[in-house]
Amino acid sequence: MVNNRTIGSTPPTTVRKAVMGLTFFAVFIDGYDTAILALLVPHLAEEWGVKAAAFTYPLVLTSVGVVVGYLSCGALAQRLGQKRALVLGTALFGIATVMSAATLHLESMAILSVTRTITGIGLGIVAPIAIVIGTQNGPAEKKQSIAVFITTGLITGATIAGFTGGLLIEGLGTAGVLWLAGVVPLVLAVLLSCFIPNSPEHTGQENTSSESVAAAILGPKLRTSTLVLWTATFLVFVVSYTLKSWLPTLFEDFGMSRSTAGLGLAFFGLGGMGGGLILIAVSAKFGTTRSLVVMSLIGALATTAVAVLPANTAVLLFLICIAGAGITACSVGQTGIAVSIYEMSIRTKGVGWAAACGRIGSIVGPAIAGVLLGFAWPAQDIVLLLAVPILITTVCWLILSKRIARTDHETVEQAGVKADSNS
Repeated sequence: MVNNRTIGSTPPTTVRKAVMGLTFFAVFIDGYDTAILALLVPHLAEEWGVKAAAFTYPLVLTSVGVVVGYLSCGALAQRLGQKRALVLGTALFGIATVMSAATLHLESMAILSVTRTITGIGLGIVAPIAIVIGTQNGPAEKKQSIAVFITTGLITGATIAGFTGGLLIEGLGTAGVLWLAGVVPLVLAVLLSCFIPNSPEHTGQENTSSESVAAAILGPKLRTSTLVLWTATFLVFVVSYTLKSWLPTLFEDFGMSRSTAGLGLAFFGLGGMGGGLILIAVSAKFGTTRSLVVMSLIGALATTAVAVLPANTAVLLFLICIAGAGITACSVGQTGIAVSIYEMSIRTKGVGWAAACGRIGSIVGPAIAGVLLGFAWPAQDIVLLLAVPILITTVCWLILSKRIARTDHETVEQAGVKADSNS
């Protein structure tokens, strides 16, 4: 039976676990689907008789589509309601992935590029809306922790894809993996339609124009916080995706064997999953911004240690795991900051636009690293360079921590004055 219950204007006092599970799984599939093409590329290159570099367009256009989805999700949620927009986004990337599977035998890079662009748009729509719906279905004081928990689905999905993708490709074939990756979100779209409650936007309780949302996000009250958040998100995604894209290559330049260098990516992912879990635990007690200050500092120190310490393979893998924990915590924690900064009427766009900045960073970072490698920069120097944006991100979290604390204090004072006037 379709759930026609509406989320009220007052947040619930307990977490709605079914909604948390479904929104987490939506983001989990998002992370899995994003990673699956990268895993398929070597196999597809062999099947199609082309070089792996030929798949640059589908890979890049997936990210471009995600940026488009992030930027448009707020307007889509405003027009359709958050529930319908989430269902639409989930169904869209499911259908597009099925289209990729169905046309794979044509061995057309142009068709694959188109279907992956559409897939990316669907992926970009899903994550910000899922995060916002999750925060609406839990106590207000837990919204940061809920946002962080749901966002860890991206990391969890991508990491599990890394560990299971090879087995699935071997068992199902390249097209079979895409069929599976397409059918699962279609089933999930049905579940979301049935069990996610309607949002206030859908019932007309909130109706904010795009111009007023932009004015609010970049207005005098929020401009500084918004720009600092965008800067932090951009920089942390530059670092995260540079390492995800080039870490095996960099570790080979460190002197590792090809098989061992590939483990660096797995350890970075494992550290990321651990960092997300640690952030959930500590942010509930100390707040997300304060926790991110510590986690980003840990990430910067570990990254620096990877670059400068004359360590053996085991130590390098340990250090990159620690770096992955700190860096990934920042990439998932920025959503918790966004839901704290923006009130409900502008939250979907606020989260989406910040995520779009991050995704742009995910394109810029690997591109710059590729240029530096092309100029024969030493791998140690490139890794050391990555510590700089992480340190800048630490400063950004410090600024946001103070601004959010000041805003919370003012809100409490205003509530006290209102209570006194009513008494």
